[in-house]
Amino acid sequence: MNLRGEPQRPNDNREVGSDMEEVVRQKLAPTSERPLIKSPMDVESEQYELERSIQPLEDIVNTGELLDDNKLIRDTDRVRPEDIADVVSNPIIPTKSIPTVIDSNNEFFTEEDKARLILEEDKRRAVSDQRRFDFENAFLEEQERRVQFDEKIKIMKAEFELYLKNTFPEFVGDRNMTDGDKQKNQADIKRKKEENSTKVKELQRKKIERLEREKERKLVESQLRLNKLTEGEVQTFFEEEIIIEQKEKIAQNPQIENLNPVQKQIREIEEMEIRMGRPIVPHRDIVESEESDFDSNSMTNPTDILIRPMNVEEEFNKRQKENRLEILRNELNSNQRSEEDYVSTLK
Repeated sequence: MNLRGEPQRPNDNREVGSDMEEVVRQKLAPTSERPLIKSPMDVESEQYELERSIQPLEDIVNTGELLDDNKLIRDTDRVRPEDIADVVSNPIIPTKSIPTVIDSNNEFFTEEDKARLILEEDKRRAVSDQRRFDFENAFLEEQERRVQFDEKIKIMKAEFELYLKNTFPEFVGDRNMTDGDKQKNQADIKRKKEENSTKVKELQRKKIERLEREKERKLVESQLRLNKLTEGEVQTFFEEEIIIEQKEKIAQNPQIENLNPVQKQIREIEEMEIRMGRPIVPHRDIVESEESDFDSNSMTNPTDILIRPMNVEEEFNKRQKENRLEILRNELNSNQRSEEDYVSTLK
């Protein structure tokens, strides 16, 4: 900790020994403290931004929205060629630290030190190979986890269809299943749910086992005397994997934290600022509804916080409303009709 009580940032060049646990805790602090947002990437890389910028426009068919030439245009599509040139011309900065080279011919090394240096180098390489093996398996299991998630969605759809068939048979008829298929489908749903749950638990078990092996590897690395790691070489991928999963669990089940409405609103604002990449400016980002909050037919409440949306349909409806008001104003100000005409028309 520094004089202000803030956690110290890891020094990539400092060697790590018995303080491995503290270094890992410091490197995990940003992941633990950063709010979990719905964006696919918390920190978007240049490769990801470039891919989004140069991808072709999408055609939107039968949306009911007013779009130029039926094209959906995003903010990333408006990136100028000059900005693309700045991105592609930047040199690639290595994100991994380069291992420190230790000269075994050092005059201060004894024959015992030289032998220990070779032995510790073998340990480091063995640990690195084991970590790479678990790292590759983690990516393979992530693909399987996504497959099981899609399977879970299919099971939920099948359950909903079965619910409609049992509850509203006069409406759905034999569209998705017949009366004779209900028991068979119910048994299939139960079997698939058990299989999905078993596979998800198996993936979870493998993730915990990878973390246990990583803790053993870090113990071996912390006991090195000559061929030590630097803070930049300490890997925290497997620890972050567990932390992110727990944060997702809490985000999907907000009742776990038992937050009051004010705390929930503060968290939502923090997450919105992270998505926007800047603080929320009240006079620019927060807008009031045109309807009165005291109107019983109002779509908003006095406690609502409305972030200015990019809504083409809302802008179109607003223009239609203004056009109707303008036409009515012109008709009322017209000199071709008198007040008696309006009275007689109302009769």
